[in-house]
Parts: sequence; structure tokens; C-alpha cells
Amino acid sequence: MSTIDVLWLAYLNRDIDDSGTGDSVNLTINVDGEDVLDRSFGSNSGDSEAYLNTVPQLDPPFDSATLTDSSVRIGVRGDDAWGPGDIMVFGHSLAATEVAVPLAFETELTDFMSTDPSEGPLTIPLRRVDPGNSNTVIRRILLLVHTQWSGGGLFPGGDTGTDSAIQLEVFAGENLVLREEIDDTSQSDLERGTSNWYVMDSLVPFTRGEVQAGGRIVLSILGDDAWKPQMLFVFGLDTASGRPNQMVSLVSRPFWGPRGMSTDTGEGDPAVTLQVTPG
Repeated sequence: MSTIDVLWLAYLNRDIDDSGTGDSVNLTINVDGEDVLDRSFGSNSGDSEAYLNTVPQLDPPFDSATLTDSSVRIGVRGDDAWGPGDIMVFGHSLAATEVAVPLAFETELTDFMSTDPSEGPLTIPLRRVDPGNSNTVIRRILLLVHTQWSGGGLFPGGDTGTDSAIQLEVFAGENLVLREEIDDTSQSDLERGTSNWYVMDSLVPFTRGEVQAGGRIVLSILGDDAWKPQMLFVFGLDTASGRPNQMVSLVSRPFWGPRGMSTDTGEGDPAVTLQVTPG
């Protein structure tokens, strides 16, 4: 169980026409019959685009152990129908900001949502997902990243996005269990002020404990077009496809830090070893 003070909503609109919406997306969380959150988010009109939103301080906070499969609901506040494909809600405690806690997850959604009942339901529930532990077997990785809008310093004029590819590597001990290059997807990849949602298959199953025992997670950039992320999260999924039963927090960087990434070391770091979530 965890006290949740800060909440995150991430989702990826489907790769079809009109999956985005010009209306607000609304998230509610109900605990013991009382809404502890009723929040609307805008700016989600892009088809096949990802969004990463935060509620920086919940009042009141809630205990993650009190959630049920019907506690978390998401919907749209208008008749411009919305068609997300994948949605995740996670949070953390202000007392432990480096530990993200997965709370709810849905994937491969096919319905639209709208205030017009002929187009779809107004809201849908987001089922709970177990946060797992250091022994949970991981078969896939979810990388959530948001690129800064304006970086200043080495990024005058807000040139924080990149056309260079990035690469994520995961080592369990000395064994390479994942190497994925991200370059050209249906999303707006790593552009300034945008969020991205990337799912990757591991080469072999592994556990967070194996990564903590002499392994590492390395993020690299493969070109000199400098990039400045703002926040980055890495989660391990226990299933090879479809909805996970357990999700393990591997990396939580809600604040990236002062330096960007580039193969030109005058502009940034060509590779960064990411701290693995404790636990």
C-alpha cells in the first residue's frame, strides 16, 4: 500500500482518424463512496499521439490499497468522441518522489467515449493493476517520456526536441535483456512539448531484482541533434501481450535534471545510466 499525493494520467490515442478529441478528458477516483479526484485535462486532439498529465498535489491524498476495479473512471466532457487505445494511471508519495506506483491500466481499447450516447459511453472504468515487486517476471517494457517545451541555456528558442533516434538498454546482471531503438513511429517522436508512449518486448524475461543485482538501465541518443526530456518513467509488464496483471516501476524521473542528451558532448550526454527504482 502507498499514500498517493501526486497522480499521473498517461494515454495513447488509437492510430485511426478522429481518435483524438477537442473536448476535455475527465478522470475521477472514488474511495469509499467519496470522490477524492475529479479533474479534467485538455490538449488531446492528436490521432495516434500520447499524453502525460499530472495532478501535482492531491487534497486529500488516498491509500492505493483502498482502490477497487471500479474506483477509477475516465471519460470525455463533450460530444467530440474520444478513442484512446491505452491508458495508465500511476502516482507517488511526496515523501518518496522517486517511486512511481502503478494504479490502473487498460490496453487495446476499441470503443469511443462521448456525451452523445450514440457514439459511445460517457465514461469507462480503469481496472486496478498490481504494482508487483522485485521478483515479478517482466516480459515487456513501457517507456513514458515528455520532452521539455523550452530548455534555455543550450536550448535557446525552445529547441528541446530531436530528430535523432534514442535507444533503451536493460541489463539483468551482465545479460542484455532489452535493446530497443526508437526512431520513427506513428507518434510525434521526441518533439518539444510532446509526450510519447513506447512498448518494447524484452529479449528474455527478467526481474527488477536481477537488474538491481549488478545490472543497469541505459538511455542513449544516437545523433547530435540535442534532446532535453522533462520527465521519464520506465515500467515492466508481466505479460507478453495484452493487459498486464502486474506492472513494476523500474525508473522514475519526474524531473529530468539540468543537462540534455547529444552525441556532441558540448550539448549533452550521449548516454545516461538511469537509477533503478528501489524496492
